[in-house]
Amino acid sequence: MRYQLLSVATLSVLLILPQTVNAGDCSAGSCGSKENPAPVIRIGAVAYAPGAVTVFEGMRRYFDRSGLPVDYVLFSNYDALVTALAKGQVDIAWNTPLAHARYHLRAGNASQTLVMRDVDCNFRSLLIVRADAKIGSLEDLKGKTLILGSWQAAEATILPIHFLKREGLKLSQVKILNLDRQVDLHGNPCSSEIHVLRALQEGRGQAGIIGERLWKRLSQEQPDQVSGLRSLWVSPSFSHCVFTASKNFDKGLADRFTKLMLAMDPNDPLTAEVIRLEGTRKWVTGSPEGFQELVKTLVEEPGCCSAESGR
Repeated sequence: MRYQLLSVATLSVLLILPQTVNAGDCSAGSCGSKENPAPVIRIGAVAYAPGAVTVFEGMRRYFDRSGLPVDYVLFSNYDALVTALAKGQVDIAWNTPLAHARYHLRAGNASQTLVMRDVDCNFRSLLIVRADAKIGSLEDLKGKTLILGSWQAAEATILPIHFLKREGLKLSQVKILNLDRQVDLHGNPCSSEIHVLRALQEGRGQAGIIGERLWKRLSQEQPDQVSGLRSLWVSPSFSHCVFTASKNFDKGLADRFTKLMLAMDPNDPLTAEVIRLEGTRKWVTGSPEGFQELVKTLVEEPGCCSAESGR
């Protein structure tokens, strides 16, 4: 892929924890003893924003307090993160949907879907159009310009295109304005919908793909940001970001990790900032069903997830 690494093969912030842990629920046999210390779970994530260090340092302290020691490693891009998980360099990865699906296929169509934010469930993409473009149906997109964001963001490109084609849209008759090289520069493909919305407002195209939650939030809180735009089409629902583990990762540790994530309290000073920065109210158990359509698309349309592949 086109990402550039920040320094070496991966940019890592690796914190080695003491080999003793605090008291906690050791039902999964995770706490160990002085003679046989508990295994340290290595969590991998992308340094998608400066707040990523705050998020995973907060998680480290929270898990340590609960008797389950973790380290974290921050990478500069999701390709490196997927590779690290495949090589066993990390035990759990905080993945985008595309990174999760790619790892799942790379691992022989197998993985563990551990835990997600509540906002990652039933995620949907919208086709937004300019009100002055006289687009009343998908047929009216013929000859118009459709703005797309990062090709590393399945919700911005791969899945909505897949669903639109299934509904009969002929992309060969639509002009594509690809913002991938302009916006996908900092390891945070999920933010590209902001750039799509801006380009649409600037008149660089007549239609664009953004997330339903962004649309609803702006419509309610900042209606001026979506003035002159309207929603034409909404995709079927799918799952978004998820903590992924290999199929061979210890099930007891995976269960312990999931339970502690689900138990995070927004009123706990140790985890309040983690929850706020991740834009969630609570963590929920992940389900592989939400990624099935994406996995199927990657198998059936192997060229679908590259900006160079066009359509």
